[in-house]
Parts: sequence; structure tokens; C-alpha cells
Amino acid sequence: MDDRQPSARSLPGLTKAGMATIAFGFLFDLSEHSFAPPTAGTFTAGEHAAHLVVLIGMVLALVGIVADGLRHSGRIDREERSTRSAVR
Repeated sequence: MDDRQPSARSLPGLTKAGMATIAFGFLFDLSEHSFAPPTAGTFTAGEHAAHLVVLIGMVLALVGIVADGLRHSGRIDREERSTRSAVR
């Protein structure tokens, strides 16, 4: 039984950019909710912008993952592994 793990591939660049955008949006959102003057039941333009930045980061990360999957889905040199070591 072969328990070796397949070689780990690095994250796609677009996914890394998306994660960085999410992190920036999180800090932007945190600062907007912490330091912006409270409003009566409405969001400020800065809070909307911070949420938009996070959403854009999520889309970038997802597009990076899907594009990488599509690019590598047709590889012939891929080893097929047994499901004996799968979590059940």
C-alpha cells in the first residue's frame, strides 16, 4: 500500500491575488465599521465599498481555482490513485 502524498501544487496566482484582496477588504471593512460615525440603520458609502472589495476578492479567488482546474483537467501524466486511503 502506497501512502505517499502527491506532490503539492502551489496556489494559482489569481487565487493568491483574490486572497490578498479579501484580506485588504476585511481590514477596510473592519476600519469602516470601527471608526466610521454610526448611522441610523444604513450603511455608509465606505462600508458598501469595503463589502464590494471583499466580493471582488472572492470572485478573483474562485476564477483562479476554476481556471487552474480547467487548465490541468486534461493532463495525461496525472497518476490515478486508489480510493483505499479515502476518508469514509
